[in-house]
Amino acid sequence: MPQSTDPAATRVQLRLPASTAYVSLARTAAAAIAARLDYPVDRIDDLRLAVDEACALVIADAPPDSVIECEFSVTGDALRAEISSPSRSGGTPSHNSFAWTVLSALVDDVDALISTEDRLVIVLSMHGFEVAHLDEPA
Repeated sequence: MPQSTDPAATRVQLRLPASTAYVSLARTAAAAIAARLDYPVDRIDDLRLAVDEACALVIADAPPDSVIECEFSVTGDALRAEISSPSRSGGTPSHNSFAWTVLSALVDDVDALISTEDRLVIVLSMHGFEVAHLDEPA
């Protein structure tokens, strides 16, 4: 990822064992970053749940003894989380699954891809405000 010239841009990286025992570290980091951005409590909770769900999807496809990489990028009030690990299946999660529906409801944008290094990458994007309410009359 190229270095940002935005003075408000921040990047935080975590490497965790691909085990549910360590997912709380990723959730806590995401919540702390969102809190620093003054996200409302409900958005922080949504992000925490989305990171938990993304980690669960990545862990389910990870080989034994692998590592999850979590990268949180901040630009302005936008937060982007990339959760990844090596992929056993070489495929992305079904967009018709319950887990994907939950992810889509919690964040502004979610995507999944297999990187050139055969890693499953789940990308979550969120802003501090409710995007869905922008079109409603004031």
